[in-house]
Amino acid sequence: MNSENEIKEYIKTIFWTIFVAVIVVAVMVVDLRVNVGEKKGTDFEIKELTNIAMSLDELYFLERQNPSDFMINLKMAFLYEVLKKPSQAEINYKKALEKSNNNAFAIYKAAMFYISQKQYPTAISLMTLLPNYRDERLYELRARFYSRLAKAFLGDEDYVNSVKVHKIALKYAQNTNKEVENEARKDFAKAYNEYAEKFINENDPKHAIQMLLNALDVYPDPYAMYKLGLIYQNVDDVKAQRYFEDAYKIAPEIVNADLYNKLLEKLVKRCKDEGEYSKARFYTLKLDNFKRKVVNTNIFKGDLSVSDFKIVTKKRFIIGKKYYYAVFDIKNNTSFPVDNMFVKVIMHPKGSPTFESEAKVFSRNNPLAANKTSHGVKIPLNCSTFDIFSKYAEIQILARKTIRSPWVMIDYLTVSFTK
Repeated sequence: MNSENEIKEYIKTIFWTIFVAVIVVAVMVVDLRVNVGEKKGTDFEIKELTNIAMSLDELYFLERQNPSDFMINLKMAFLYEVLKKPSQAEINYKKALEKSNNNAFAIYKAAMFYISQKQYPTAISLMTLLPNYRDERLYELRARFYSRLAKAFLGDEDYVNSVKVHKIALKYAQNTNKEVENEARKDFAKAYNEYAEKFINENDPKHAIQMLLNALDVYPDPYAMYKLGLIYQNVDDVKAQRYFEDAYKIAPEIVNADLYNKLLEKLVKRCKDEGEYSKARFYTLKLDNFKRKVVNTNIFKGDLSVSDFKIVTKKRFIIGKKYYYAVFDIKNNTSFPVDNMFVKVIMHPKGSPTFESEAKVFSRNNPLAANKTSHGVKIPLNCSTFDIFSKYAEIQILARKTIRSPWVMIDYLTVSFTK
């Protein structure tokens, strides 16, 4: 019970620390795509970093009051990681291990730290200190550790070791729960996907196909299906069609609608030319179904692009109320006209509540033609004053073709406003 309370307390600290760190990073990394200005340090950054320093001071005080409490050192180590002071973090991880007599959770956190420092042998040797008895919690710690290690190898482009370690992670994950196992399978499939990309870039489709098939053996990954479709479209149209169809059933937004449409048209024509009229009818039905259910109702990744985003004001009469609009250009990158589309703008101004605005921008009477750009698309903003915008705001632009189809993000901006 004590160990569970310790873990809950540690997780609580991690949550608030990550929250602080994310805010700091969000302020520091700004894409000045609208009214670009020069980025300077802010009082906000200094305040948040000061809060972390104050937390460390409090923890040092608690350590003096409770010298045997290893959880305090784990919290301090984590904060030093956030501050990018690995030497101080390592000191506190070692203290936690010594005070706890190699507690399982302390071993796990220290091992994860050494992975982040690319000290893989040290990390692995630490994990060997875990008890060997069968316990779901220990299996989960091992599964998460080896998944993290495998991701580190993947980041180093060491695909062979990444795959080997992912196998170990999955072995442990299968002895935990469905959530942990599913996460391990997804990560494993992603590693095979990236391994396949290596072979694709080396113009080695045979080994790329094998890696993608391995990914599907581990997890029904739509990206692996789609890549197989892309490879087979130059080799085997029938297999390509099957993989494209499987991919868009799971994740329609990743499929290039133009490519799949042309592939189906090609199959229809070839079957007719070869006198296989039943197959031609089969693919014609798939083509009609694809256009009706997918092309006409879904936005696909890459279908649309946004440019020249700005906020404009318009006053009704000379002294009338001001109205605010998001104005931007939107391009149809496909060979299909868009005759029905809604656009939603979600704005997160710094220091003010989030708000969203939605409008129908294209219809059969006013369509967006294939491969054309519509200039000056205007969305009324549901805000009372421009003063709600501080220097920075995060903006999401989403689109969908019908009220029943899902919203798909077409752009994400972090902007600097100049009044």
